[in-house]
Amino acid sequence: MNQCQIVVIEDNPADVFLIRLALEENGVPCEMTLFNNGEEALHALCPPEGGEESVFVPDAILLDLNTPKSDGFNVLARLRQTTRLAEVPIAIITSSQATTDRDRIARLVGIRYIPKPSQLDAFLSTVSEAVKEMLSKNTGGPV
Repeated sequence: MNQCQIVVIEDNPADVFLIRLALEENGVPCEMTLFNNGEEALHALCPPEGGEESVFVPDAILLDLNTPKSDGFNVLARLRQTTRLAEVPIAIITSSQATTDRDRIARLVGIRYIPKPSQLDAFLSTVSEAVKEMLSKNTGGPV
């Protein structure tokens, strides 16, 4: 199985560790590219016109709504407006319990919502299953 490329936009090192653990323990071979905030991610993934040829296209993106220097919804909009990234599966992974956030995400076509469970086992299984599903849709086969 080929190793996939997953972009993680997350500022909490503990959550990054758990995402990595979830994927490793559940047999998802991947290389993670980490950005601590949306501003960094957009700078790297959505360069000015003419700089796109040197930018990789990930197999999936996990985006925390609440990172420093960025609003997750604005980051999501920019990612979706970038032609190269339009087909990349994106999941919002968040600890937000705000009804307004859940409602906004529910209205977005093709965006997966992953609440950050407070229990370790639930976190590991929820994240790994979501990523496996995202990758299988993107690659056309099981991961």
